[in-house]
Amino acid sequence: MSKVIITSNPSLKTTISENEGFLNISELFSDTIQGEGFSTGVPSTFLRLKDCTLNCTWCDTTEVWRTGNPYNFSKILSLLDENGVIDKLEKGQHLVFTGGSPLLQQQGIVSLMKLFYETFYFLPFIEIENECVLEPCDELIKLITQWNNSPKLENSNQKHKIRYKPELLRKMSNLTNSWFKFVVNSEECWKEIESYYINTGLVKRKQVILMPEGQTRKELDNSRENAVRLAIKHNVRYCDRQHVTIWDKKTGV
Repeated sequence: MSKVIITSNPSLKTTISENEGFLNISELFSDTIQGEGFSTGVPSTFLRLKDCTLNCTWCDTTEVWRTGNPYNFSKILSLLDENGVIDKLEKGQHLVFTGGSPLLQQQGIVSLMKLFYETFYFLPFIEIENECVLEPCDELIKLITQWNNSPKLENSNQKHKIRYKPELLRKMSNLTNSWFKFVVNSEECWKEIESYYINTGLVKRKQVILMPEGQTRKELDNSRENAVRLAIKHNVRYCDRQHVTIWDKKTGV
């Protein structure tokens, strides 16, 4: 079972000096696995940051990323070290920045990882979740080992002009360490992916990953087979949501 280091607790009071850099954190937990995307199954530590640019109807962490507290960089690194996470990261466990929308705090992520390197003399394998709405700065692009891009389709109930940023999609697709994960529930979802992403040349077919919609184990059981069929039919990668399959709808895992 995972080790929870920071929990999403809006009543928790933390004091940050004006001169200290910090991140607004919803939760931090280690000794779990990456549940979805290209690295499914890899042992990982998750640092979930507060707030999001969107509010998708099927999001399974809404109640978590809406709350959180500021933690200065030195405190974050101390918590990682005290809980044995640094040693695990050095041995290959991935560090995953997730949300919400991590890019809302991208300068803080860059500063944190600079201090990480100055303190521990290495950088871990870093994954970051990205809904492709905000443009990453060059410093962040150089820092990230793997981009887990999750553009939102019409089934998210978000306005097209808010969730669809063609030039940003093209920029992310041109990165060699970039994947595009789409939540699908019908053939209409695939038509949208093909029309707006693949046929336009914004995203390469080989970068596409289809994932079933579902916040609970039961919902996944009802949607998984359809997503698998779509992936096979259109010759793209499929991924499950292993954290939901194993632990059902639960945070901190």
